[in-house]
Amino acid sequence: MSQQINVDGKIEFRSDALQQANVDGDMWPKRTCSIDWFDQTALDVTYDYTQKLDGSSDAGALCAGGEPGVLLTTGTGDNEVSFLATGLIFDITQKPAIATKLEITDVSGTFVFFGLADATYTATPIATIDADGGTLTAGATDAVGFVIDADLGTSSLYCASVNTGGTVQSVDTAIDWTDTQGKVLKISLDASGNAKFFVDGVQKGYIALAVADVPLCAIFNYGTRANDGANTVYARYLAKWQDIP
Repeated sequence: MSQQINVDGKIEFRSDALQQANVDGDMWPKRTCSIDWFDQTALDVTYDYTQKLDGSSDAGALCAGGEPGVLLTTGTGDNEVSFLATGLIFDITQKPAIATKLEITDVSGTFVFFGLADATYTATPIATIDADGGTLTAGATDAVGFVIDADLGTSSLYCASVNTGGTVQSVDTAIDWTDTQGKVLKISLDASGNAKFFVDGVQKGYIALAVADVPLCAIFNYGTRANDGANTVYARYLAKWQDIP
């Protein structure tokens, strides 16, 4: 038998394999992998995450009723921006990648950024990268991720990055997000800081030299646009990968 099996699709366990242990031997991956399903009793903002809420009505808390995910509630004030971020635990030399499943209740009245950044928050009202006023602008010095902003095409999904405080680079995925729709978003960096963007498993963007070699965190930004009032965004999980040094 071959010592290596290449898989271009997926491995699916079916029938009796679903009902019992289905891997014999020690699994030994070459890359770290961890997934936060946000299924604890409370969101840990002491050790796992940094949370910065802009307005008095902004909120970020685990979903209730046994439903996995974190519920991000935008404030009633226009252009307020809130943040939920990990520590600065990623480095491009380890080829990091992150993914989440996002659901946005009201796309035309909401702003969301999901990606990697060199800071766990920026001075509000500017976000890590957003489009307040219709133009992509970065509050971070180095950042890369997805922008969904009601001020930028109402419902368009963009890939964007900023490298060492330079001009924001962007790619329009040509995907229009619809209300309550869920999408799986993944950003993958190589050791040079080049970024690939995947939506529901399909590559939709590429930005060369997206970020510099600086410590990065995984980060969610969210806020209200168009004086729309409080809206909700669901992040169902946060998946993280990187090489083992």
